[in-house]
Amino acid sequence: MRSKVLLSELTKENLYHCNKCGLCLQACPVYKELHVESASPRGKVQLCKHVLEGDMNLSKKVNDILFSQCLLCGSCVAACPSGVRQDELFSGLRWRATQRYGIDWSKKVLFQTLSHKWIMCGSTWFVKWARKLFSGPWIESKIKLGNLPVDGIPPFNPKPFNREFPEIVKPEGPPRAHILYFHGCATNYVFGDTGRAVVSVLNKMGVEVEIPRDQGCCGLPIFLSGDRETSLKSIRETVRLFARKDIDAVIVDCATCGSALRKEYSQILRELRDLGEDIEEKLIKDAELLASKTRDVSEFIDEHIEWLPEFPTAEGPVVRVTYHDPCHLLKGQNVGLQPRHILNSLPNVDFVEMDGADTCCGGGGEFQIDYPETSAAITNRKIENIYQSGAEVVATGCPGCNITIRSHLDRSKEVKVLHTVQLIQMAFKE
Repeated sequence: MRSKVLLSELTKENLYHCNKCGLCLQACPVYKELHVESASPRGKVQLCKHVLEGDMNLSKKVNDILFSQCLLCGSCVAACPSGVRQDELFSGLRWRATQRYGIDWSKKVLFQTLSHKWIMCGSTWFVKWARKLFSGPWIESKIKLGNLPVDGIPPFNPKPFNREFPEIVKPEGPPRAHILYFHGCATNYVFGDTGRAVVSVLNKMGVEVEIPRDQGCCGLPIFLSGDRETSLKSIRETVRLFARKDIDAVIVDCATCGSALRKEYSQILRELRDLGEDIEEKLIKDAELLASKTRDVSEFIDEHIEWLPEFPTAEGPVVRVTYHDPCHLLKGQNVGLQPRHILNSLPNVDFVEMDGADTCCGGGGEFQIDYPETSAAITNRKIENIYQSGAEVVATGCPGCNITIRSHLDRSKEVKVLHTVQLIQMAFKE
């Protein structure tokens, strides 16, 4: 397979911007654990260069490096002074490697489940039934999915979140804004509390919330694993539902979903079109419209913080809260100051920064399952930093980070992991 058909010229251009300075090395969580050049972003860029210029085959060894030595967290992109988009290079070659070597059958099943809403809904019912049948700490505490303890995974919602509300939830008075809420898979099936907090807080701000019934997976977990063909179905459905000019914003509560809608869709579609795929120009334009409308919920609240009603008089103990930056939120969307501004404004919250707040938690979706040793080393650093902060609550804006962190916290220390918007909701209840 020749280099000209592997990736688009726009993506290949990244190869020639890397000056091998090494500033990406200390930003990369995998390199900090493995200390080998192939694990560094710089090393992988040179690897991509040899493959794309035809000096090296896209071998199984290269395939293994692209998957086992990269979280696609974007830390290298944020640290690069030359503006190299390493994530686009690495995910692009993952796609081509997947086409050549295939993907594991279990991932095929997972991706088909995520991309078909009716299968997803049925699967959650089956998992709830199985977990109830085999429940008990004597079973769950002994089972791990790679680095992820099964007993740390939250239970599924009793029913999908989007069945709890009408399609349009109106505030009490005249609406200040009308938004579409993309709740994603995690909120719909696991973190219903987060969804309820989003709707409650936005309504208190005078925002009319529309929750499209037919929405499904954003497709980014599928895309990042190399299966672009399957992810395209999710991308088309999401763009069709959410690329609307008549709304003020598209609100997301998941860092990964937000990164997909805001940054990845238009790049993915342009790449596929440049490589000869049948991608219509209107779809790309609609994806760009969607990107311009998308806001993380903490970002939207901070932009309109004056819309928040006055909090009740604070009574009771002060809660010490720290914040973990999800990679797809900070590095992918440049949202980091906004949630901190919100947390510092809440009554009864003593906000403290932890060391390494902006470093990866080590989850990386399936990375923690496929490469548990590397993942565990990265996660352990994060957990230790949380303990050192003395925090009682870890706030974050990513359900994946939430699951990874809460699964590895010592339950005897009673540290909670919550979405930032849940703490706002709690402040109103106080």
